Amino acid sequence: MSVSGYSRMQIRLHWAVAGLVVVQFLFAEGMSHAFGRMLETGTQTFTLGVTLHIALGLVIMVLAFWRIGLRMLHGVPAPDPGHSAAQVMAARVTHGLFYLLMVLLPVSGMVAWSQGAAWAGGVHSALRAALLLLIVLHVGVALIGQFVRKDGTMTRMVKPFD
Repeated sequence: MSVSGYSRMQIRLHWAVAGLVVVQFLFAEGMSHAFGRMLETGTQTFTLGVTLHIALGLVIMVLAFWRIGLRMLHGVPAPDPGHSAAQVMAARVTHGLFYLLMVLLPVSGMVAWSQGAAWAGGVHSALRAALLLLIVLHVGVALIGQFVRKDGTMTRMVKPFD
């Protein structure tokens, strides 16, 4: 379903998730250390940083499901008519990967932490690297669209249609 723009709630959720993901990246080191200690000693330590990392991961996953629900219920704006079929496909794949990662990262983190599973920690780290790469790509393309192509790309995510 195509609409004229993103809703106010879709935009708020986008920026809330973006902010939470930044916080997760900034403070992930404490969780990494706690996970390494747990693998060595077999004992989980719930510091404030560990607790916040787990809680924020769960919040991101819940917000991702909310975003998916809104996307299915209300739709998204049609692609920019100036974008090629390849650009549209790349954008769809990228957004799909974002949603997938917003679910798989918390799940892999939960498995790693709750089971003391080093393999799940490795998966979590690989997914984290993939997310970082997607973020850099997403921000770069948005900035190019807004300031080089001047196609109003970023305006769609700050100005709601409702």
